[in-house]
Amino acid sequence: MSEFVYRDVAQPLQRMVSLVRNFAEDPLKPLPETLSAAVLDHPLRETVILERALVRLSCLLQLGFGEAGAAMVGRSLQRTPEADVGGGLGENYGKILNVGRVVHAFFGFCDICYFTDLTEILQADVVRVVNSVAKIIHRSVKDNSGAPNKNMGDTFLLVWMCRAGLGVRTVADASLRSFIRAVLEVSRSKDIRKMSQRSDVQTRMPGFKVQLGFGLHYGWAVECAIGSDLKVDASYLSPNVNLASRLQAATKQYGVEILISGQTHSLFSPSVQAMCRQVDRVTLKGTVHPMDLFTYDVPATTVDGISVVDDHIISSPDTTHQLFFSALQPALSDRFRQQFSAAMELYLGGHDGSQADWKRASQILSQLCNQSGPRDGPSQAIRSYIKRRARPDGSAPQNWKGYRALESK
Repeated sequence: MSEFVYRDVAQPLQRMVSLVRNFAEDPLKPLPETLSAAVLDHPLRETVILERALVRLSCLLQLGFGEAGAAMVGRSLQRTPEADVGGGLGENYGKILNVGRVVHAFFGFCDICYFTDLTEILQADVVRVVNSVAKIIHRSVKDNSGAPNKNMGDTFLLVWMCRAGLGVRTVADASLRSFIRAVLEVSRSKDIRKMSQRSDVQTRMPGFKVQLGFGLHYGWAVECAIGSDLKVDASYLSPNVNLASRLQAATKQYGVEILISGQTHSLFSPSVQAMCRQVDRVTLKGTVHPMDLFTYDVPATTVDGISVVDDHIISSPDTTHQLFFSALQPALSDRFRQQFSAAMELYLGGHDGSQADWKRASQILSQLCNQSGPRDGPSQAIRSYIKRRARPDGSAPQNWKGYRALESK
């Protein structure tokens, strides 16, 4: 082989084959953002174009399929007898892609509140809001041991799995930290604030600001390719994923930004568990056993436009969980939380509801709702439910079991 052929043809082909092999072995491995100067200055421009296209296509595969699709992409690129038959995925779809695996993970759903109204007002400009929010959420999740999975208009599916060196409590705390950071960064974003303060938005929805709702649940799911040989999505199938979605939808009923299942709450570190508060015990659609619901009251980090918490603490992945949570204590006072906890005990009445005292619970909740400052969503939600369901004397109904069926989703 001549020096010309080796330098201008063989070497570029070897680099491209190496790229494909490495990508097949680890589809999530970071790829070079640009080609080296030596490659770009190559005299045979065709090989430069091919190499650049291969890197860009690989980057698009990483973006499009993400962590859930890594195994699927790897299998489709690996040299197997099935992969050598035919030129496309059509006849090999079942052999290469139609494989799932059971995983255990934290599943989070995020929703942009009042998105329908916002879309009607902003029209095409709503894309700027969605992508600004997505950038914040995706980066927050990625920095905290998670992976964005699906973008569905105004809704995002997010996943955290335990990996080597990361215990379940560490990952659990990281998932909640992702939500808190996203809420704070969205509230502090100048670009998002500018869009929400447009005159046409404020005329239609006075006082509007972009708000998020999050649901978080832990459980098993099947990680797989969903679709056909015409269109494939890499995602997760499980009732646990659906539960996370229903928790997110329920944030509107409780007037909170974050709802956490009791199963997930039990996996937090003890210090983080203590910072959450229980807001109800319910059965959700598709569930039989009652589930405790918790929230984390995200604090305000600015006063009169001035930051009272260092941006580095909120956004830096180098900040330890201990420092992050110690700097971002729940918004409500200890006294408020103690009173609310007492009201919850009276409302639930133990594991079977036999000790419930709805009359006293309603009195405490009324006091909490009448305190100065923003009204507390969970206090209002439980008080409203007691008013609708209590007997004429204010006591719990005879069939009260210590939990209720959530009335919507």
